[in-house]
Amino acid sequence: MQLTALAYIVAVVTDVFDDGASAEAAHEVRYDDGDDFDGDLSTVGRTGPSSLDEVLKAPTRVAAPLAAVPAATDADETAQAADRAQVQQFLPRQCVHSVDEQRPRLTRNEQKRTYAVLAHVVKRLKASDDFLKLLQLVAARESSLQQGLVHRLSPDLEASLQAWRKTAKLYEGNPHHADAEHWQTYGLFGMNSNYFTQVWDNQADPRVLCDAIVDILVYRRAVARVIKKAGSAIECTDAAGRTYQHTTRATWESVHRAVSGGKLCPSKNENVAAIMGKYFRGRAAKFGLDPDKQVTLKMLGAEPAKGLDGAAWADQEAIVMGLWAELEAEWAENPPDAPDPVKIARTGS
Repeated sequence: MQLTALAYIVAVVTDVFDDGASAEAAHEVRYDDGDDFDGDLSTVGRTGPSSLDEVLKAPTRVAAPLAAVPAATDADETAQAADRAQVQQFLPRQCVHSVDEQRPRLTRNEQKRTYAVLAHVVKRLKASDDFLKLLQLVAARESSLQQGLVHRLSPDLEASLQAWRKTAKLYEGNPHHADAEHWQTYGLFGMNSNYFTQVWDNQADPRVLCDAIVDILVYRRAVARVIKKAGSAIECTDAAGRTYQHTTRATWESVHRAVSGGKLCPSKNENVAAIMGKYFRGRAAKFGLDPDKQVTLKMLGAEPAKGLDGAAWADQEAIVMGLWAELEAEWAENPPDAPDPVKIARTGS
C-alpha cells in the first residue's frame, strides 16, 4: 500500500497548526437518532439525551453485577484468568502531554511514523486505499499527524467539560468517572472522550484514545455505524422545529461529516454547511480522495483476528498490542526516521 509522499506533509501542515478541526465545526448539528447537540462529536456536548449507544453501537463491558451462572470448569477458569491477565497487561501508548502542558514540538520523523502506523493498520484491516486517505486527511487536520495529543483549544476544553456533565450515566462504574480532567479530547482524530470511549470500552481510561492504533480502530467502528444508518430513513428537524424523514447516501463526505460533525441530517445552517463542505472537499482533493464516492462496509475491512505469525488475538487489547509489535519489528529492520529529524516551527498550544 503506497504512502502519501512525505513531501506532501509540508503542504498540509500549515493548514493544521490549530490543534485540530474541532473548533472549525462548531455549529448546530443533529445526529440521526434525533438527539440535538451543538458542535461535533469531538468538541461539543449534547443538549439532548446523551445515549451514545444509539449513535455508535459498540460492545461494552457490563458494570452491573452479573446474574449467577453455573460454576466454570477448570479449563474455563484457566482461560478466563488468561483473558483477565491479557487485559491487565494492556499498555496503550500514553498521551505525550497533560491538559495543563503545551504539546511537544513536532518533527517530520514523527509525521512519517504516523503515516506508517496508519498505512500498516489499514493494510492489516484489509481496508481500501480511500479509507487510508480519509484517515490521513482527518489526522492531518486534527493533529498535524502528531500522536498522543490532548487537544487544548478553548472550544475543545469547554466541549469536553460540557460533555462530561451530560454523559455521566454512560460511564457508571468506570474508575475515572468522577475525574473531569481525564475526559478530554484526545488523539490523532480529535475525539471527545466522553462520546468515543464507549466505542472502545465504557470501563476504560478515556486517555486510551491517545493511542494511535486505538484511534484508528475506534474511528473505523464509528464510520461503520454511520454507513449502516445512511441507507435508511432518519428523522430530522428543520430550522423551524418541524420533523421530516431524510435519507442520505454514504459518501466519504457524508461519512466524515457524520463522525466528525455529529450528524447525518442536513444542516439547519446552509451557509455553515457550505463552508464546511468546501473545506473538506479542498482537503480531500489534496489527498486524492473523491468526496462523492459511495462508501461500503467492505472498504473499511475488518479488525484482524490474528498476527502475521498466525497467533490468535483474543480481544481488542491483544489486537492493539499485536499491531504495535508488528510495527516495532518492522522499524527495527527498516527505521523510518531520518538521521537528523527536522523540527516544525511551532510554539505548541
